[in-house]
Amino acid sequence: MLAEIEEVPEVLRRLIDRESDNVKAIASRIKQYAPEFALLSGRGSSDNACIYGQYAFQLIANLPSALSTGSVYTLYKNPPHISKALVVGVSQSGETDDVCETVKRAEEEGALTVGIANNQESTLYKLAGENAIYMQANKEESVCATKSFTASMASLLMLAYALADKPLDDVSLLTSVETILRHKEQVSALAQRYMLAQNLVILGTGLSYSAAKETALKLKEACYINAWGMSSVDFLHGPIAILSHMSPVIIFAPADATLPASLNVIERIKQVGAHVLVISDNEEALKLGDAWFELPSNHDLLYPFSEVTFAQLFAFYLARLRNINPDKPRYLSKVTQVEL
Repeated sequence: MLAEIEEVPEVLRRLIDRESDNVKAIASRIKQYAPEFALLSGRGSSDNACIYGQYAFQLIANLPSALSTGSVYTLYKNPPHISKALVVGVSQSGETDDVCETVKRAEEEGALTVGIANNQESTLYKLAGENAIYMQANKEESVCATKSFTASMASLLMLAYALADKPLDDVSLLTSVETILRHKEQVSALAQRYMLAQNLVILGTGLSYSAAKETALKLKEACYINAWGMSSVDFLHGPIAILSHMSPVIIFAPADATLPASLNVIERIKQVGAHVLVISDNEEALKLGDAWFELPSNHDLLYPFSEVTFAQLFAFYLARLRNINPDKPRYLSKVTQVEL
């Protein structure tokens, strides 16, 4: 897992170098098709990448976007009419049942489909045909998705920028990850404070919502912690009632448009008396934390790359402190399929 986290910068370089022209060609076909909205389909980490993709498509390309409800296609077998949609399937393995079924049904409806996968021989990659994007992450040995997750986010970001005919700041993208990797020792030291935690609340709003969800998933998978990832704003609408001084909170609070809301949430958490770890590049937010980790200042859309790199390292070091092998979590396998 650690080796694959450390590979992320090279994966991103390879993705940008080898897939940029392909992504631009796909974007050209999408613009000619002129979709009314985008529907993104993924499961597990890929679903969290799709949440990031929703924000990227809407903020960059002004394209209304939603998440697919997979069981409507696979279990209820009553898919909606989506002939004017752009349907994007995301799957590390390319074999996730309902993602593939969503793309297949969308093509039957006449929708334009895109597949993002890390296996060029997979069902999803072949279904997408000329609109397939290869993550360029090579084989991922650890069950916990790290480099493939970051590559899936980057693929969606590249596609959003191509749809808007805007350039991707690849230097800043790489810096977002590399800066965090240079602070592995600090992340490891932070993890020691949480080695006995059984419950963690992970918060983020806006673009950081996907990072909060993915952080919680990594802590479940790698550390067997009951981690709950959700919107910082939604947390105030009821769930805050679960907090006590025994309930640690991790909150992503970058200095973007969501910062005032994040500061308000941190203040509310402090009033309850719960321990809070603040991940931010804002001095005021960092000072409010019982513990903190400083992010590099960045463009709004690139903060999640720093946040998920922190999360991946944090989950790795915490797993090892708890004497867990995060490469082979119990009950899990690399490809998850459900009999339909």
